[in-house]
Amino acid sequence: MWMDKKQKLKASYYNSFFALIVIPILFIILISILIIRTMMVDSAVSNIRRAQDNIASVLGGEVKDVSLRLSHFVYVNDNEVIKNAAKTNIKDVAEKYRYTKILTESFHYAMVPVQDILSAIFYMKDGDHTYMKDDITLGREELKASSWYQEALAEPNVVKVGFYDRSVTNSRKNAYTLTIAAGLSPGMDVDRDGVIEMAALFVSSQTGSLIKDYNKERILGSTLIADKSGNVIFDAEGTLALLPRDIPLEQPKFRYQVNGKRYMGVVTEEPVTGLKIISIVAYETLTRSFNRTAAVIVAVTLILFVLFYRFSSYFLKSIIEPIHNTVEGMKMVEEGNLQVHVEPNGQAELRLMIHSFNRMTRRLKQLMQENEEQQQKKHEAEIRALQSQINPHFLVNSLNSIRFIAQMSKYESIARMAEALIKILSCSFRSNVGFYTVKEELEVLDSYIYLMKIRYSDGFEIEYNVEESCLSCLVPRLILQPVVENSIVHGFSGLMDEMGKIRLAVREADGFLSIEIRDNGKGMSKEEIRRILAGEEKKDEQKDHVSIGIINVKTRLVLNYGISCEFEMESEEGRFTRTSIRLPIRRKEPESI
Repeated sequence: MWMDKKQKLKASYYNSFFALIVIPILFIILISILIIRTMMVDSAVSNIRRAQDNIASVLGGEVKDVSLRLSHFVYVNDNEVIKNAAKTNIKDVAEKYRYTKILTESFHYAMVPVQDILSAIFYMKDGDHTYMKDDITLGREELKASSWYQEALAEPNVVKVGFYDRSVTNSRKNAYTLTIAAGLSPGMDVDRDGVIEMAALFVSSQTGSLIKDYNKERILGSTLIADKSGNVIFDAEGTLALLPRDIPLEQPKFRYQVNGKRYMGVVTEEPVTGLKIISIVAYETLTRSFNRTAAVIVAVTLILFVLFYRFSSYFLKSIIEPIHNTVEGMKMVEEGNLQVHVEPNGQAELRLMIHSFNRMTRRLKQLMQENEEQQQKKHEAEIRALQSQINPHFLVNSLNSIRFIAQMSKYESIARMAEALIKILSCSFRSNVGFYTVKEELEVLDSYIYLMKIRYSDGFEIEYNVEESCLSCLVPRLILQPVVENSIVHGFSGLMDEMGKIRLAVREADGFLSIEIRDNGKGMSKEEIRRILAGEEKKDEQKDHVSIGIINVKTRLVLNYGISCEFEMESEEGRFTRTSIRLPIRRKEPESI
């Protein structure tokens, strides 16, 4: 029977242990792991976006630069370059060579030798062309079919830009890179001879090299560039093969699965050209660091549970089981069985208690045997007296053991929080006291501030400016806490870098007590203030706790003071909220001696 009860006690203990400790801890760890996972993935995506922004910045700067270079080259010195280029379109070889040389010198003077310029070419309407620096490998028909070429023809005197995912010259140095092509078709006001069809400038972009460098960092994924229609214009590592058939370019971030492997795509638009910079990264790469972190958390959790189990085993063996055995022995003694002997084990105090119990039972048995025949009634009274001493003696020893264990676990912060909460609740439930002094009201507010600072991890601070003479003034209890709560819960929500600050000022003026509470929170619109003070509910929503508190304060002020009090709220969105309270002064009467 004892073994069955011991098993039930252990089962009850372990059930409580799992329900109150293991399951909540597992739930908290699971939520924490999910939050950490989300934060780490978001951090990785932020790094990808920073890399894409850098690529977009470089690409946009290069496009602007090549456009300015071409415009400067064409229009410099009253279109002198265009005039010289038109003169190269002649059959006389000597004259053509002479004007080509002049044109080349103008090119070098206007451009200032730059390594990224591959070639500059003037295409004539009769099919001829004149080039400076290296000749290009693209055919005339391929060039004319290009979208940038056709757009430039359609809008004379306007620079249009195109891209090639390779070098357009025979130079090996610029092979497998991104080339920017800029074209300008001169109008009749620029090319008065009507000879030149297109002035084109080809530049090697540093964006391709930058993308290749970023692709080496696997956490940044593999990057390609596509136009507005989704056509890929630069793909250094065959990233297109990893993309779905229909690329969702309108989404800044998308997820998909290919061959059982999960991927994430991040899209950034370059504002100058409208090109889309697309980075593809495997989900396992994003979560690799998280998996290591999660493994450490799981390992630490298992170690903690093993320690908890060892502690539970020790607790059961050294405290619970001795107490349980002693209780069972007491029950048997109460039933008249004085043959009970409880094996002493566990903590020293518990062993001492068990020894005392065993000595007591032996003494009871001895007294009963000596006086059984002559003093049966007296013996029975003595037995009852001794039995009545067992419970308090046992309880004192048991409580001393429990007190010793509690003293070993120091919970000062929990005691401080409980004290603060007790002070607030005591104030709330003292229905026979309607008014507090300002000093007492500030003490209650301090307790509330202490709890809120723990909840919001010291994310705000409060400054008091209270005149000494105001501390004895009476105010309706709990009129400051709801207003301060509005500043903390509503005003500081979403406040990122700036520390939340509350300033509470109390002063006397012309027989009135003036209270002002100001915060640097996100503020409210005039419509929100009107709705709160009028007690109106939002559509399809219930009033929140803070709104109810503000309405409650205003209502109690009116009931206590009538029209002689004032309650005003002023706010500016993004800057502050100020609440002003003005009451007739009442002071606490001195207690009679």
